[in-house]
Amino acid sequence: MAVSKQRLVVTELREEDLPFLFELWHTSEVMRYADEFPRLRGWSKSDDLRTAWAKYQEKRSTLVKGYTQLILRLVGGMRIGESFFILLPEGYRFGKWEKPEDELCLMGDIKLKPEYWGQGLGTEGMQKVVEWLLGHTDCCLLVVPPHRKNPAAQRVYEKAGFELYRGMRSWRNHKVMELSRERYKRITVSARGRAS
Repeated sequence: MAVSKQRLVVTELREEDLPFLFELWHTSEVMRYADEFPRLRGWSKSDDLRTAWAKYQEKRSTLVKGYTQLILRLVGGMRIGESFFILLPEGYRFGKWEKPEDELCLMGDIKLKPEYWGQGLGTEGMQKVVEWLLGHTDCCLLVVPPHRKNPAAQRVYEKAGFELYRGMRSWRNHKVMELSRERYKRITVSARGRAS
């Protein structure tokens, strides 16, 4: 079986990445079904770059590994997307979905520049994000909220191992998908078995 060549790397946000991030958030095609999570993130595209970086540093120092802004790059270094995840507080609700009690849970998403859609880079990127999150945090559950009118995002999350939460159809036009650390381990072991 041929080994596929790695096309993407995931890195933590650096200050010099902010102009790219703000440009991505101001791209209407990217944001059509997405949110920049300003309430959870603690800063937004309406902030100037210096303020955004200061707010990011402040929140990062408080939440440490429970607050992660990642940049997706082609292996050559070109920035093509982002992923953001944050630790959910006890009692957090998203429609009928509620964070499991006493379980470390991160919620976030992934976004790519439109010219990179339809090439499998979203799937590869999300797989790398999941690997990064589970390798760098103690979280037990990852949650993503794809828009109900964006089946392409739902497929990307499914290919990365996420399963649809069946307790609600949607809330504010978003579904909920979950991936537990335990499920990820099972998927990884199963994939290794098929590869050998």
